[in-house]
Amino acid sequence: MQLPADARMLRLRRLRTDGSRPVGVQTALLPLDRFPGLADIDFTDRSLYRTLNERYGLVPREAVETFTVGGVLDEDATTLGVAPGAHAFYVERLTFDAHGPFEHVRSVMRGDRYRVRLALRTS
Repeated sequence: MQLPADARMLRLRRLRTDGSRPVGVQTALLPLDRFPGLADIDFTDRSLYRTLNERYGLVPREAVETFTVGGVLDEDATTLGVAPGAHAFYVERLTFDAHGPFEHVRSVMRGDRYRVRLALRTS
């Protein structure tokens, strides 16, 4: 995100579900200098993007995601309810607003419950 090495960051780790079953573990990094007070908010039942919009006026404009496939690491297997090494998508995202990048996300998504669908068009 082109930040100084000593920049204070919020690390927000969340379990993503399909309503009742675990689908993925998502870890977002956000610069605290840009979002003062963000670390004091309980995101247990709160939308990150809604909070960023309502509290800081942020409107996401673009995101770049990279998908790779690999095995679930031991540290995530129990949370996701799978055996270590089970198939998973690893997703890395950089999200931008009008001022530049504001969020870096890394996710591990269960390969048996997560699907990627892309619409491709010519201009």
